Amino acid sequence: MILGSVSTTNPFGTPHLFWCEAAFATSDALSIAQDIQGLGPFSITLPPDLHGAVAKRRSEFLAGRFCAAAALRQAGLAENVGRNGRAPVWPAGVCGAITHSKTRAIAAISPHYQSVGLDCEMLVPQDRAMQLCATILSEDEARFCPPGLGFGTFFTLVFSAKEALYKALSPRLTRVPPFLDARLCEIVPGQMQLAFENQTYAVQFRLSGQDCITLVVA
Repeated sequence: MILGSVSTTNPFGTPHLFWCEAAFATSDALSIAQDIQGLGPFSITLPPDLHGAVAKRRSEFLAGRFCAAAALRQAGLAENVGRNGRAPVWPAGVCGAITHSKTRAIAAISPHYQSVGLDCEMLVPQDRAMQLCATILSEDEARFCPPGLGFGTFFTLVFSAKEALYKALSPRLTRVPPFLDARLCEIVPGQMQLAFENQTYAVQFRLSGQDCITLVVA
């Protein structure tokens, strides 16, 4: 289920942030047993209430919790991650986030920051981005699309950045805000600025040929 080597290198270089990412494939597995060089063996078991979930959901859960356990172990912290609905519940004094795309799972945790927001998205084709853009970004925000960056990629970045921001702020939010509530103010290589409720937040991003990763720490 876990494919290839596992990375514990934070691509953003953010201090006080422990990171793990792994490629995975959808399977019928109910558990993961995997070694990570330098960290040792890990064993993750699917909770009984998810045994009846579709293979995609089971695989995403196992891969995400595997990455979370590895990130926590790097920090010397307890590896137990609870659940509140679909949201992870971290050990006391720790904040973190888990995300996954179709083929990649990532977890980041920190005992230093107040909150972490993390998101990974497969790049959206341009025609699909045009269909969805009115619910994700305004016409004013669309004007920030950098020259040479395809609109599908730009749309994916903004969508992912807003997802990461709302994940970071979720402990204090009383509702899930519409995507248009957060506004893109600036985009430069590797970073965006989003405005939300009279505050501005920095969102770091990384692009590959098939997906993007966005990160918010507060």
